[in-house]
Amino acid sequence: MRLPAFWWLLAATVIPQGWFLVRACILRGRGKRVQPLSRPALVLLGASGLAGLAYGAAQRDPVFALGQICLMILYYLMQTRSHDQRS
Repeated sequence: MRLPAFWWLLAATVIPQGWFLVRACILRGRGKRVQPLSRPALVLLGASGLAGLAYGAAQRDPVFALGQICLMILYYLMQTRSHDQRS
């Protein structure tokens, strides 16, 4: 089995985003509150979103790119809501 072209962009997208979603699901499933992400984690998450956009552009896949845009908006809304609740 051959790896897809630009597989490293796909890995840079999937691994951080998967970590973020699994972390949120596990903690919320246990009834615990999810702590806000640190600045380095937010930068990593943003970079993975940009890597996803680059992968979608390189593969000429508008659906993948649109999915990344939706996820980046969702991450932004989650962060601003958690910030609003702390204030």
